[in-house]
Amino acid sequence: MTRADLAAQEAHLRLLKAELLRADGKEHAAYVIFGVSRIASDPFTGEGRVRLLIKDVLPVERDEITSSDDRHISWKTNRFVSLLAEASRAGHQVGIAHSHPTGPAGFSSQDDRNEAELARLAQNRNGEDALMVSLLLCGTGEIQGRVWTSPDSVIDLEVIRSVSQNWRFHRREDDACPEDPAMDRQGLALGVSFNRTMKSLRIGVVGAGGTGSPLLQQLGRMGVGHLAIFDPDHVEPSNLNRLYGATHADAAKGVMKVEVAEREIGRMGLGTQVATFNEWIGAPACRDALKSMDMIFGCTDDHDGRILLNRLAYYYLIPVIDLGLALRVADREGERVLEGDGRVTVLEPGASCLICRRIVNPALAAEEALRRNDPAEFDRRKAEAYVRGEGNPAPAVVSFTTSVATMGIEEMIQRLQQFRGGAGAIANRVRKFGQVEDFRPGAARQPCRVCNTPTIVGAGDVVPFLGRAG
Repeated sequence: MTRADLAAQEAHLRLLKAELLRADGKEHAAYVIFGVSRIASDPFTGEGRVRLLIKDVLPVERDEITSSDDRHISWKTNRFVSLLAEASRAGHQVGIAHSHPTGPAGFSSQDDRNEAELARLAQNRNGEDALMVSLLLCGTGEIQGRVWTSPDSVIDLEVIRSVSQNWRFHRREDDACPEDPAMDRQGLALGVSFNRTMKSLRIGVVGAGGTGSPLLQQLGRMGVGHLAIFDPDHVEPSNLNRLYGATHADAAKGVMKVEVAEREIGRMGLGTQVATFNEWIGAPACRDALKSMDMIFGCTDDHDGRILLNRLAYYYLIPVIDLGLALRVADREGERVLEGDGRVTVLEPGASCLICRRIVNPALAAEEALRRNDPAEFDRRKAEAYVRGEGNPAPAVVSFTTSVATMGIEEMIQRLQQFRGGAGAIANRVRKFGQVEDFRPGAARQPCRVCNTPTIVGAGDVVPFLGRAG
């Protein structure tokens, strides 16, 4: 069985509502251009999944409409054919959206017939892999959708997810599972609907070490339904001062960090499904899982991994909350002082990326990729001083790594529940531990080839993956 869902920038959903639910009370329509994410195997169910990604909304103009009232709309399809041609060249899909301002709160039998013909037209023009997506906005504000995979086969969208400063989920039906008493007090603070959202979410955590370990502990205790954990490293004695649940026995046996995380979450008994990947996230085996997520926490300290997640956030409209911690021991006038900066940066359309903020270094990322893919060549270049060596181990203290993880969780709660108010989202937050103060560094807008390139945002599947050569 194949399942389907949709991700959209909030600005596109606002545009759809403004165009389709007008004050005249008539039905209106629009064309919608989509990128596509095809997932062969969902990490939690093993089923196939297709995710549609809204790239553009093009209202059907008045001169295209042949008739319209509060119960129907008809329009010429000439433009649909021309959009199919453009989509074929760009690797996109074409769909439609229309409204039922006073009509049924669901697709009508006439909708069924009309859309089946559009699906036939799309596949005749663009091949049997072409999809025809249909969105419906009801007068109540509810939004529904479905995907025609052929003129005779249609899949309802399980969820329509918006990304922006506030993350919203429009579900086909509410989770009918009984409330877990373990979440009662969380519900008192954040609402029962927050608990239901957490239970439905697919959250990825890249890195199960210093910041990833306490973050996973919190997500599990908050009742998240599905966790995918990515980390290729095993437990070492130097990890034990900050890796929650890890023991000397784990370090002696070289147990994988993802195994420790899965074990500890399982011991909670709160029903979280866990999928683990003990490979670097760029490995092909990780792609379906990454693409299946609703959001991802980046807790990795490598530049190449951060650059991959940076691109993933914009190509696939999957928000990434990137965490970073830097501890330094400094000498101030003969006094030894510990300086610490914790950072939480949210990557999504409309926000500046890690490259624009100069958080990642592409040159270091290239060296990391060389070390991973061709260790012999890396060692040769290191010997000739063409690349950097391993350097000294960084200081690490569990209270600081846990604090940064909590900052990331707080930002997730804000975007799901708005506990700081509707305008309380913070795209880039830095905590100066020595000054007991938080800052919000900005980023100059520049012609970035990732976050400021419309062809990339919502593009979905491209070859090579994420447009990366390696």
